[in-house]
Amino acid sequence: MKLKKITALICAAMLAASAFAGCGSSSDSADSSAASSAESTAASEASEEAETTEAVKGDDVMTIASIQGSATLDPLNGYDYWYMLRYGVCETLFKFDENMTPQSWLAEEEYTLSDDQRTWTFTIKDGITFSNGTEVTADAVKQSIEYALENSQVAASYIDVETIEADGQTLSITTVDPNPILIYYMADPIFCIYDVTVDLTNIADEGPIGTGPFVFESFDVSNGNVSVVRNESYWDGTVALAGIDFNILTDPASAYFALSGGTVDAAYGLDMTNVNELTGNSDFNILSVASGRTDFGFMNLDGVLEDKVLRQAIMQACDKETYAESLLLGQFDPGITPLSSALPYGYDELTDVNAYDPENAAKILDEAGYEDTNGDGYRETPDGEEFEITITTFSGRAEIPTLAAAMQMDCKEVGIHLEIQNLEQSVAWNNLTSGEYEILLMSISMCPSGDPAGILQTYFGTYDEENPNYNKSGYSNEEVDALFEELKSTFDTDERIEKIKEIEQLMMDDSACMYLAYPQLNFCTKATVTGITNTISDYYWVSAETGFTE
Repeated sequence: MKLKKITALICAAMLAASAFAGCGSSSDSADSSAASSAESTAASEASEEAETTEAVKGDDVMTIASIQGSATLDPLNGYDYWYMLRYGVCETLFKFDENMTPQSWLAEEEYTLSDDQRTWTFTIKDGITFSNGTEVTADAVKQSIEYALENSQVAASYIDVETIEADGQTLSITTVDPNPILIYYMADPIFCIYDVTVDLTNIADEGPIGTGPFVFESFDVSNGNVSVVRNESYWDGTVALAGIDFNILTDPASAYFALSGGTVDAAYGLDMTNVNELTGNSDFNILSVASGRTDFGFMNLDGVLEDKVLRQAIMQACDKETYAESLLLGQFDPGITPLSSALPYGYDELTDVNAYDPENAAKILDEAGYEDTNGDGYRETPDGEEFEITITTFSGRAEIPTLAAAMQMDCKEVGIHLEIQNLEQSVAWNNLTSGEYEILLMSISMCPSGDPAGILQTYFGTYDEENPNYNKSGYSNEEVDALFEELKSTFDTDERIEKIKEIEQLMMDDSACMYLAYPQLNFCTKATVTGITNTISDYYWVSAETGFTE
C-alpha cells in the first residue's frame, strides 16, 4: 500500500475514533463473549506480570482503572461472572495456565474419569472456607454448580448433567453423554464457586461470598465502580493489600490520563497509541500478551451479501496487514483465520482464499457484472440497482471504528459503497444476535473455556429454533455441523485440534465472515505495582500477591 493511501487511512481512522470519545460501554458481555455473551472465551500465551516481591500485609489500597466493568455483581447476570475472578472474589475448581491448560485450584490435581467417560470424580482441597467462614465441602461445591446450571443458560449449554454427588470432599459429576472438555468448563468462571446457602436476594448489588483473596465491599450501579477489601481468612496465603478500588471509565483515553497523571495505580484496556507512549518509560510497566480474541466482520447472507463474489471482493479489498501494523500501531496481529494467531489452530498453515488482492477483487466484480454505470464511483448490482452496505460498529473497543473506517476506504477503491453505523455496544450486540445487520464488527474471546469448539458452534453452527445459537447470519454448512457433532465425543487433544482446523478452513472457503485482527491484551501499571497478571484467558487480574514494591 502506498504511503499516500496509508496516510489517508490513518486520518480517516482518527476521525472515526474521535467520534467515540466518552461513549464507551462498561458492559463486557458481547465483548468478552460467547458462549461471551452467549462474550467469551483460546489456547496459549505467556503470562506477563510486573516484577514480583513477597507479599507483605499492609494498609495499602490500590486503584485500578478499567474500560470494562460488570453491569451487576451477580455471577449469573449475562457475563458478569468474568468479574468474579477478575476482582479476586471467587475462584474455580481449576485454573487456566499460560497455555490455557486447566491446573489445580480449589480441587486437587488428581481426578478420575470412568470407563464410560461420563463420570468425573474430583477431590476438593481441605482447609478452604468461604469469606464468611463456611467450610468449602464437596456438597457446598455441588450446590454452587447446580445453582449455576439451574439459573444460567450459558452454564447449562456447557454441561448436560445427569447427576452430581458429594461425599465429604469427594465430588462426582456424571454427564448424560461423554463431555471431552468438562475439566475445562470447571475452570470457566461461569462455574466460580460461592456460598449459595446464604440469602442471594441482593446478590446483584452485594455480590457473592466466594473463596478469593478479596471480598466485595461496595458497588456503584451508576458507574460500575467496585471496591473490594481483604479476605481476612483467605486460605492460600497472606493478602498484601487492604483493598482495591476498580474505577470503570468511559474510554481508553480517560484511563490513560488517570494512570499517567497518577490518580490510579494501574489501567486495563488502554488504546494502542497510549500503550506506545508508555513503552520505555521506567515509571511504568507494560504487561502485554497476545490474546485469544478475534475482531470479526460478521456478514449477513440474507440480502445483497448473499452473493459470494461480493463478499470475496470486500475481503480481498481490505489490507488487514496494514491495518494491524500501521493503523493499530503494531498492537494487533492481522486476521487470517477464525481463531487467533496465539492459538494452535492453523494460523500459519491454513489457506487464506481471500488474502489482500484489490486487483482480483475488481476483476471478479467485473466478471460478475458489478459495474459503475452512472459514474458516481460505486458499482451497481448486476441488475443495475444502486446499493450500499452498512457496517455496524460499537464504541467499547478503540480499534473497531478504526477498522471500519479503513474498510470503507479500501472498498471504495474497488467501487463498493460502505456506510458506517455507530451504535452502543449493547445495541450492536443485540443486532448481531437478532440478525439485524449487513456487516457488523464485533470482538469476541474465542476460548473462554480453553477450547474453542463450543464458541465456534455458537456463532457459526447452523441456526436451530429448538436449540438456538447466536448465528443469525444465515450461514450454514453441513460439513461444519458434522464436525461440531464429532467434537462432542472427541477426547484426544490432537484430534480435536485437527477437526477444529478443518472447520476453520471450510468457513474460510465459504467466505462467510471476515477475520480482521487479533488484539493484544494490555495492562499498564506504575513501576511500583506488583502482582497484576495479564494472560490469554483474561480472567486473573489480581491475587493475594498484588501489592506495591515500596
